[in-house]
Amino acid sequence: MNKKRFCCCWDLEGPISVIDFAAELGKKLNNKLELNLHEYNMGEFFTMISNYDDYIIDVPGVKEKLNIPEYQPGDTLRLMAPLYTSCFTDEELLSLAKSNLGLLPGCREIMKILQKDWDIFVISTSYTHFAYTVTAALEIPQDHVYCTDLNIQQLKKGLSNIEDAVNVLIRDIFKKYLLNNKDLDSIVEDLNDFFWISPESDYIRIMNQVIVRGGKGKELAVEEISKRTSIPISEMIALGDSITDINMLQRLSDDGGIAISFNGNRFSVEHANVALTTSNCFGVLPIFQANKSIKNFLENWELNFKNFQNDPNNIPNDLISQQCKDFFIKYNFIPEIVNLTNKSKEQIKEIISKQEKMRKFMKGWTSKLG
Repeated sequence: MNKKRFCCCWDLEGPISVIDFAAELGKKLNNKLELNLHEYNMGEFFTMISNYDDYIIDVPGVKEKLNIPEYQPGDTLRLMAPLYTSCFTDEELLSLAKSNLGLLPGCREIMKILQKDWDIFVISTSYTHFAYTVTAALEIPQDHVYCTDLNIQQLKKGLSNIEDAVNVLIRDIFKKYLLNNKDLDSIVEDLNDFFWISPESDYIRIMNQVIVRGGKGKELAVEEISKRTSIPISEMIALGDSITDINMLQRLSDDGGIAISFNGNRFSVEHANVALTTSNCFGVLPIFQANKSIKNFLENWELNFKNFQNDPNNIPNDLISQQCKDFFIKYNFIPEIVNLTNKSKEQIKEIISKQEKMRKFMKGWTSKLG
């Protein structure tokens, strides 16, 4: 492997693909015969579990109360794993992954350009089936991908009876959630009891065998990548968009690297030092090209943004490369790029609003994908 001059770490679902693979699997549980879940909206069930994941991470003292200090952002994929293990095979997941990569516009182009000088790594909570499939399509080596291993074939060997647990989790707790107008508070204690307090069931045994690459796991991956490449974290770029990326983004922010909230939510914005709001993945190129003088670039970009935000032809030639400007003109878009380190609380709220609006737009675009 030729040593590259620079190093970057990308989250997968958000900055690269618009697909939330685990959520898509959740929706498909309705059609599986194994657990007879056809009468339930399992997409809504996944949302309930995802919100519960946010609650555990976001509310102070919850992890301590439940004695689960190891719990990390993104462990939704751990909580859902027994259902996927029961209803799918590894081959099915691979087939589903290949059927729709969901790549953002400009993703293939930006990766080809970056691969000349940048060592590209992907750090994702996503299951291996999706993470390896998407990165292979972008010619990113598998040993450059850190993700969540879900070996269904192996896990099935320990799966004997989860029906009783499923009855409690879905037919009791989820039904109660729906009857209470999807109020998470109404079933939090029930979920706490099911996952962390009641005697260990087959469901929980399977769940506990899955280690999700989220939160602290992403930060540890950054440390390992820094050692592998001999590139200090202070010289790296990381891109994330959600609560699973907060440790990775915060580590780069603390160490002086470039931590980008890419069409993110409040979690990623609050832990990053740069916000990128864009409808095209190529919008990140100016940041990469200005990585050695990022503060000056951000200052000049923000200072002049009103003059060119509606027409890429008006971007000053000395602000970005001609290659970058030509791409913006060709596809008629302009990314909004801001320095988060010098913004007031009100400005941060406005940035979060813009990021979340673009986030919803891009996720809505998913339904149009072939």
